[in-house]
Order: sequence, then C-alpha cells, then structure tokens
Amino acid sequence: MTVTASLYAILAGLLAGAFALAFVANEIGGRAGLSPPGRLLLAGGLGFGVLAFAIKAVLIHEISTMDRETLAPGSRPAAWVPVDDGYWPERPPVSPFWATWQALPSPPSEPATGSREAARIALGKRLFNDPDLSRDRTVACASCHGLAGGGDDGRRVSLGVGGAAGARNAPTVIDAAYLVRLFWDGRAGSLEEQAAGPLLNPIEMAMPSEAAVLARIREKPAYTGAFAAAFGAGSPLTFREVTEAIAAFERTLVSRGAAYDRFVAGDDAALDPAARRGMALFHEIGCRNCHVDPTFSAAGRQKSHGIYRPFPVFRDEALVRRYRLDEEKRGVWRVPSLRNVELTAPYFHNGSAETLEEAVRAMASLQLGRIVGDEPAGTFALEPGAVEPGIAGTGDRRPVAMTRPRTLSDGDVADLVAFLRSLTGWPVIAARR
Repeated sequence: MTVTASLYAILAGLLAGAFALAFVANEIGGRAGLSPPGRLLLAGGLGFGVLAFAIKAVLIHEISTMDRETLAPGSRPAAWVPVDDGYWPERPPVSPFWATWQALPSPPSEPATGSREAARIALGKRLFNDPDLSRDRTVACASCHGLAGGGDDGRRVSLGVGGAAGARNAPTVIDAAYLVRLFWDGRAGSLEEQAAGPLLNPIEMAMPSEAAVLARIREKPAYTGAFAAAFGAGSPLTFREVTEAIAAFERTLVSRGAAYDRFVAGDDAALDPAARRGMALFHEIGCRNCHVDPTFSAAGRQKSHGIYRPFPVFRDEALVRRYRLDEEKRGVWRVPSLRNVELTAPYFHNGSAETLEEAVRAMASLQLGRIVGDEPAGTFALEPGAVEPGIAGTGDRRPVAMTRPRTLSDGDVADLVAFLRSLTGWPVIAARR
C-alpha cells in the first residue's frame, strides 16, 4: 500500500468516526434518555474507537504486505535477527516444527591484524608447547590440550605439576575462538584471559607470578627475536604479550569438514539416516535450547537464553550419586560446546561420564527429565492407545491434557549419538597464515 492510499484509508476512518458520532448522539443516546453532555461523551468514546480501529487496520495491512526481500540488510527490524555481531550470518526464527540450522562460519578475526599476525601465531605455538613455562618444567598448555587427539587430554581431570590432580575436566581448545566465555565457570571472557589462568594456577603450571613467567622466557635467546617480530623491536616484554601470542595461535585451531556443516551447506549425503533422525530429535526434545548451533554451546556468540545452566535440573538421586553431582554446592555451569565431542571423552565438568552414549542418557534424564529405556512406545511413537490422557482436579472443573510419552528409546539414544558424531571436524585445522 502506498502512502497516498494509506492517507485515504485514514480519511475514510475519520469519516466513519464522524458518522458514528452522529449516529450515537442522535439515536442511541436519545433512546437511552441521556442528557446532551452524556450523549456527547458516549459519542466521543465510540467515535474515537472507530478511528483507532481504522488506523490499526492500515498499519496491519502495511506490515502484512511488506516485501521483506526488498529491504536493505541494515533496515531489517531487529526482531528478525537475534544476533549479528559481524561473525554470524543472519538467522531466521526457529520453528518448533521446521528447524533452520547454521554451519560453522569463518573464525573471528585476530585482534591484531597485519604483517605481525603470522609472527604472533608462530610465537604463540611455541609458547603453547613450552613446558619450561611451568614451575617444574614438565607441563605445557599442550599437556592438557593435545592437538593430536581432539584438543583435550582424555583424562577425567587434568594433571598439573608434580602429577597433582585438578578439579575439572579439560575442555577442548579446538574452536574455542568462537566462544565468549571460557572455563567451566565462565570466568574468562577472552582467549587472552584464558591463557593467563593455567600459567599461574597453583595446580596446573604453578608459576608463582607473571614476573617468573617472563624470567623463564628471557632464559631463551631465541624468544627475543620472536617477540620482536611479533610485537615490534624495542617493545618491552610483558605478560600481556605472552597471553596475546598464545591466544593468536589458539584462534587458528578451528575444525573444518564436519559432516554436519557439509549437510547444512547442501550436501544431502553428508548425514546418514541415523544422524538425520538424531538431528531432528536434538531439536525436538530440547537439546538445542542450550547447545545452540553453530557452536552447539550457549557460550557461543549467538545464544538464546544465557551462557550458564544449572546441572542437574532434575534430581534423579541414583544418577546424581553416580556422576558425583552432589559433591559441589555450585551446580551452575557454562554450557560446553559439542563440537568434536566424539573425541573429548570423558564428559561433564568432573569427567564422570565415560562414553558419549552414557552422557546422552544422563543429560536426557538430568536436564530434560526424560525416561530413557527401550519401550514399545518411544518418544515419537504415537500409536492409538499408546498415550493416556493426564487428568487432574475434581468437581465442576477438571482439566484433561493429552501428553506425549517422556520415554527415549535406545534407538533414539543411538540416533542422537550419531548426530553428535557428525559434529566432528577434527583433525582438519584451518590455520590462517
């Protein structure tokens, strides 16, 4: 509708309002025996209501006939795009019946771009693999984040200097560049902040101070030229430069070639039937509410309802004891990424789930409240008579609700695992040089 047509419609509404005013004043008001002031008030109320209705009708028609495809990208209403920070493509609203999925985009750009970027990456790789940056010279960043097997150490909890056991399972460093909060408690907001933590942690690398880290670096003459190339000749060596170099290297650790990404990009053969069923289940039962694609983490740059989640939500006491979830008072954690999850067993913040299938079963029960078992009527098997209506209340009001069964079959679990395996892009690493 053009602006001129809209004005005509508003004018028509005004005329309709005037007609209503006259009608009410002369007919209804008179028959009701109202005084002249009363007739005027009644007529004004109804007349303005008619006018408002006309204006609303114009606005509704304008919006409903708007051609979204002709809008410039910068002019689209914000409600259409949940997040667009320069890293992520625009994402249409997700329907509960028809899901739109995103592939992993190009990695976030290095903060310090230019001719020194390659030098910083090379320096960061050397620092990442240097055990001399730990108190007893035995532990490097790579000790807990092995790049030959998924980006973690495969242990329930990581081991630091002197074989001391930490309290957390090591998250993978692969694809960490896509996350806005790092560590299980989310205390680091960047790769630079994260890189500083293990160096000074008394259990991990256990260096007593930033100055001690710099002293170890100065012991090796080769580092002098490397830092000059990365940060400029004559630049004083600082702890910040150390963490910036490590972070520059970690930003290159981006997995590629995952079957999921190929499927989303249009390769229908990339996912087998089991993985496709698992993909639909992942969306349908609510896994995707926390593990948001394309990072499959609520800590990704595009997220829905916040970074942290309570764990467990549903207290199955047997499972709580089995996975040692009652040993800590704090039960709110950053939602981890499921990228390359097939390669990063054991699972959970304490490494208490040994296999991916076990983790899926536990999450279905503890986070989604699902019963997991191989029953004839699984979550989506709605044969006649398979679902009993829920009945509550007595007396003259009695709600009756038809609900879907809460059971996930063993086949459903296998399909979910098949889908999660499609998120594996390792060992292909896209290192930007």
